[in-house]
Amino acid sequence: MSTEVIVGSACNALSKELKRPTGFNIVLTLLMIGALGHLLQTMPQIPAFIFGKMIYGLLGTLLSFIFGIIGLFVTYGFYKLKKIAWTLGLPWLLFEAVNGLLSLFIFPPITVSSLIIIAASSLITSIPVILYIRSKKEYFIC
Repeated sequence: MSTEVIVGSACNALSKELKRPTGFNIVLTLLMIGALGHLLQTMPQIPAFIFGKMIYGLLGTLLSFIFGIIGLFVTYGFYKLKKIAWTLGLPWLLFEAVNGLLSLFIFPPITVSSLIIIAASSLITSIPVILYIRSKKEYFIC
């Protein structure tokens, strides 16, 4: 399959013809769980975390909301097999993996059990998705 630039209706027709591999359903489920986890962090009393640092209050809620929206955007892009989702999704997932890794093992001042679960789920959901998506780059053509 050629990955040449395809524009307009030809791009839409080609993306409709392309059948998603079975693993994409699993990847989309993992991404949706991660995005919903970030959106659940917008509830009061659950701080956001970046590289092991807990952020409370309005700033923490805003960061969680932004992370959740980015996660939903990337998930939708992967669902539609958009090239921009692959281009933006890979760095986003790398950030999620590094953030979860540093929050769990390098800077472990996380004492709230829900944050440990969130950091672990961030790590668990991003690494398999990164590995799978990298092997399926040819599906993201438009």
